Amino acid sequence: MITNRMYNEEIKQRFLNTYENEGTRNTIQYLFFSAYENEVPLGKDLYDFNLDDIKLVISSTNPKSTSVAKQKGVFISQYISWAIENNFKQTTINPLQDIRADWYEQFIDPNLKQYISLLDLQEIESKLVNYQDIAVLRLLFEGVYGQASSEIRNLKYDDINKDTGELKLYDDKKGERSITVSETTLNILLKAYKEPTYQSNNGNSERQKESELIQNEYIIRPASRGNVTPGRASQAIIMGRIRVISELFDMEDLTPKSIQRSGMIYMAYKLLKDSGRSELGKEDFEAIGDRFNLTKLKTNSYTYHNRTSMGEYINLENIKKLYPDFN
Repeated sequence: MITNRMYNEEIKQRFLNTYENEGTRNTIQYLFFSAYENEVPLGKDLYDFNLDDIKLVISSTNPKSTSVAKQKGVFISQYISWAIENNFKQTTINPLQDIRADWYEQFIDPNLKQYISLLDLQEIESKLVNYQDIAVLRLLFEGVYGQASSEIRNLKYDDINKDTGELKLYDDKKGERSITVSETTLNILLKAYKEPTYQSNNGNSERQKESELIQNEYIIRPASRGNVTPGRASQAIIMGRIRVISELFDMEDLTPKSIQRSGMIYMAYKLLKDSGRSELGKEDFEAIGDRFNLTKLKTNSYTYHNRTSMGEYINLENIKKLYPDFN
């Protein structure tokens, strides 16, 4: 279990203060929290770690891609170099200085599938019997989420423009906004609204297989049983439906967040593919962040999306892995 403690906290805080970007500072600080679990038993600071020690730290962060693992290594290397320059480290050796990019592949489970492509999404949808479940997947993939899934849970039939696919969304924390979804998603939402019953466990339940859905103005509705309230669906309903889908398809890493990020990766792929470019730029991250309503950072009067954090999953490695036609 990671504790919110840093070994030689004063020294590490001085290093963190060299970064202006709050998101980057938070990312490195969490890395230091992870390192603490190895620094204490070894009795030495991260800047004195050898390569085997550093491997333990990176491995403990459980990176989901080589780009994320490499980013951890970059931050550790920067910290070691800073410690050398400021005379905290007694030698001038940085174990990560000449490490090749493929060294980071050892930290990744080759069987791990954290994100899904559009084709994966379509294959999952083809095997689901409830449009209520399909609608949740599609909304997340196209950028609808919100605090505690509130944009999904608050969506009503009258919030949908049936001609254009524009949705009026309401986030409990961030307020109102609008986005336009694909024709496919629009049709799924309308079918989900008209769906009268819900098949438990995708129709495989040994108990009550089918239940009537509560009839109200919301798109996503709970089944009418037990002590379910007649208003909007609870966050537990959303999480429960995603959990059932993840179990049905043996995808333990399938979560609302991973589906949302899968949609971001798809948007990045489309931006590059449609423009003929091979690299993501600042404007791409801003467009994706706006579409998915990510919280912005603020420096003085300037607001922007955290490209360092977003780049951990929105990157060429993941795009090429999910969309092999991109080159």
